[in-house]
Amino acid sequence: MLNLILDILFPQTCCAICRRPGRFITRNPWCADCTDTMEKLRYQLPICDKCGKYIESESRLCSDCKERMPSFEICRAAGPYTDPYRIAIKVLKFIGKKNLAYRMGCMMAQVVKEEKRFWPIDLVVPVPASQGSLKQRGFSQTELLARQIAKKLKLKVGAQLLVRVKETPAQRELTREEREKNLQSAFDIKDRKKVQGKSILLVDDVYTTGSTIKECTRILLEAGASRVSVITWATGIAY
Repeated sequence: MLNLILDILFPQTCCAICRRPGRFITRNPWCADCTDTMEKLRYQLPICDKCGKYIESESRLCSDCKERMPSFEICRAAGPYTDPYRIAIKVLKFIGKKNLAYRMGCMMAQVVKEEKRFWPIDLVVPVPASQGSLKQRGFSQTELLARQIAKKLKLKVGAQLLVRVKETPAQRELTREEREKNLQSAFDIKDRKKVQGKSILLVDDVYTTGSTIKECTRILLEAGASRVSVITWATGIAY
């Protein structure tokens, strides 16, 4: 209802991604051309059967998963980490256009709905943002996405269940090994009873090396979760 009121009072006058002039609303924040591009990119390459990364071969698994199989059940994304998917998450995170989380969350929920290996799901849990990011942005994009996914799939959300207990340096310039070391003991479970025996859907914005997701999965499984599956907005290209 709030989004509907805001759409009436403050209509969007351009596409949230390509900036094409027009009239856009929360349910449709970008233009038809951007939507078409997203659909084409989503099916352009095969994906790794385990982590969902796009791979430029007919191999069932990417090289990373062949080398070390992740402990999550399955990971999938709404699309590849390239424009316009990349622009959408940057507009949400860095420009603060929180209304984009509605459409993005709906697209992620649809991916989960269509993939049988995600189910059953007892609880939707977002990867927690760092305190620095929360202070800078004023919100957690993963929590916004998780809430929308949970609403769309009629599931419960554990927004503050997985918590970050150690601040870590920026991950962008680190190698996979450095990222994994960087994240050791960075997360914990606030109430382990709510995790025990549960099938968890973990939500993040982007899957790159997977270090954060793998560490969060480890913590959830050690706390007694029966299984963990993962949905992200975008994912990278592997080999």
